[in-house]
Amino acid sequence: MYVIIEHKPKILLTIILIALALNTYTFTLGYSSASSAVLEEYANDFSAYYIGAWRLFHNPTQIYASGHHLPGDYLIEPTPQIFKYTPSFLVFFTPLLALSYQDALNLFDILQFLSVFASAFFTYHLVKNKNLILSSIAILVILLAPAALSFDAKIIFQGYYWGYTMANAHILQTALIVGALYFAYTKKPWLCAFMVGVACFDPRIVLLALPLLIWYSRVALPKTVLASIGFIVALNVPFFFYQNIGQTFLQTQVQGSIITQMYAYNWVPILAVITLTLIEAIYLISRYFTKP
Repeated sequence: MYVIIEHKPKILLTIILIALALNTYTFTLGYSSASSAVLEEYANDFSAYYIGAWRLFHNPTQIYASGHHLPGDYLIEPTPQIFKYTPSFLVFFTPLLALSYQDALNLFDILQFLSVFASAFFTYHLVKNKNLILSSIAILVILLAPAALSFDAKIIFQGYYWGYTMANAHILQTALIVGALYFAYTKKPWLCAFMVGVACFDPRIVLLALPLLIWYSRVALPKTVLASIGFIVALNVPFFFYQNIGQTFLQTQVQGSIITQMYAYNWVPILAVITLTLIEAIYLISRYFTKP
């Protein structure tokens, strides 16, 4: 037992390297499929981000309009998907408009792949003091998201595969959420708040992570809450004064369906948050019952 504890960091780092190697293989499969991925009559998910950013400058009142081509739109075949994220997402996505659609998609996928290495760093520091088995499970779940909606011997880790293939931003959001938890855990409220503010482009995952964020931020909770609200406001409120984009976003959320279809890539951040929350709960319970 002592030998295992002594070599625990090396064991965890080995597991991380294996997980990253498997994720790299998954990325090569998804990246090669991204240029030809089409869902029925729509282009891949990335088309929603690109057309949303394009309309921000060329047709701002129609950012949340249906995916059909509008006059002046950048042409994406067969039809771009509908942009549904908060306006703040466009702030960070806009630089990709300097590239053509396909080049921007390729770069975005590469950035998402690199974000997995950040997730690995954050995860290691969040779980390294926990039980070895639980820590290992957390690393494998967060870096591989082993949830398959259908059987495919070639595509084992479908969450990441479809995230890369469709260039869906939930892989990037996973790094942002896990990063926010890491900075809360290491008592860096401003960095935690910034990560939360950026990750809120899809608020559902942030709400799921809220209990663990509050727990990790308990020492500096008022500062973290106020700073998070400040970043969210600063990134989104200006859009209420520019072509009414903010109000249009709220209207689309109210009018939209509460229940939406779950795709494989949706499970990447969900599994990460659930796993870290359960491991922290198990850790606290075990400490409670083993106290002298």
